[in-house]
Amino acid sequence: ITAEKNEEVGIKSIFQPAMEIALEQYRTVTPLREWEISSETGSYSYPAVPLTHAQRKSASDKLFGISKKLPALTQECAEVLKEAREGDQWDLAVAELTTQVICVTHCSESKDYKLEGLRRYL
Repeated sequence: ITAEKNEEVGIKSIFQPAMEIALEQYRTVTPLREWEISSETGSYSYPAVPLTHAQRKSASDKLFGISKKLPALTQECAEVLKEAREGDQWDLAVAELTTQVICVTHCSESKDYKLEGLRRYL
């Protein structure tokens, strides 16, 4: 089921609907030199793809919608995103926060080591 179908039937989804990539979002993937390759980086360098304003707004709306279950969490998310924006790390911060918020709101407090709550949510 796609994000669009979920929205049609009233299911809130964290996944963004398919969006066209804007020209300024295209990046060149380059092979790394032999001494730069590691198990963590792989064989290629992948530059960050910046989100458009509409994509950022949609991602933050989804994050804040999920975090509203715990009002203090919403405020914490706002503070982290403000700091991330100042350091030009907003895209990474919203992705990481969304994952953390889903875990906090959907995984049980005791012994959910396999993140079953997250699996059920997704």
